[in-house]
Amino acid sequence: MKPRLQNKIAGSHFTLPACVAIAVTLWWLPECNPSWQGLLGLLFCLLTAYVLMETNTRHLIIRIRTRMVSATWLVLAACLPFMHPLGAPIIAATLLSISYLLLFSCYQQHHPQQLVFHVFLMLGAGSFFAPVMLPMAALYYFYLAVLLRSLTWKAFWAGIVGLITPCWCYAVWSFLTNSMPDFIAHLSAMAQIQLPSIGQVKALPFAWQLSAGIVALSCIVSILHFLRTNYDDKIRVRMYLYIYITQTLVLLAFLPLQPAHYPTTMALILVSACPLIAHYFALTGSRLSNLFFLLSLLLTAGMAVLNLWMTSFSIS
Repeated sequence: MKPRLQNKIAGSHFTLPACVAIAVTLWWLPECNPSWQGLLGLLFCLLTAYVLMETNTRHLIIRIRTRMVSATWLVLAACLPFMHPLGAPIIAATLLSISYLLLFSCYQQHHPQQLVFHVFLMLGAGSFFAPVMLPMAALYYFYLAVLLRSLTWKAFWAGIVGLITPCWCYAVWSFLTNSMPDFIAHLSAMAQIQLPSIGQVKALPFAWQLSAGIVALSCIVSILHFLRTNYDDKIRVRMYLYIYITQTLVLLAFLPLQPAHYPTTMALILVSACPLIAHYFALTGSRLSNLFFLLSLLLTAGMAVLNLWMTSFSIS
């Protein structure tokens, strides 16, 4: 079968450097004046790209040599201006990507408690920036027990300790600095659950709604392809991809339920969805998939223009 455009891009050594250049360009496009917040945000974005690349390399998520996972993340993150400054969305995304890398290393481990502690430590720290990462711990226990087959009694308690360690450190710091009211207010804000409102969803900027729709479309197509051809992957890789699928679907469902947390939730969706999208584009080569790849490029370009144009317009 003659390689199509998507196959050439997926297997090219120039794809990742080109996407880094695109990301850096889009990072500064809205403001035109580099800031320290933007520079630090870019560094966190590049760190997340490296963690995603390391996860794919170490655990062989995609069975061919490709950098599509990191490339997909860089382009999609650069298209969303709220990801650019150092803030809750980009930090939460980085912590979630690290938790995936460590979680997959627990596969069929007999003594995973050290890894589990650090996995849940990432979730606990991430919950300060994205509250949805706290209840995500229940899903992680399910993954450890059913998909990764590595949940032991010691690992269970290691996860509990890791989850509460960031909160405990913050409590000690608040006590030492006489700022306990801020700590209590933060815990109250994390525990507060808002009822979903159609009005709040409609109040989101059109560019945000369109971006969520484009990412959701790519996710659904990628998931359907994997479910139809999952016999081509090893059992271990299937378990990893099932985790990505579950995480993506749960976060996509959470997005309209809590529109106030759109930026952080969308950041977590990108981290979970990019391996699925890259898996689809890297391992398919039909005429239909190539057409969808071209359509995705056009939709992503439109998403970038609309998001960056709105940001530039609001700044001016």
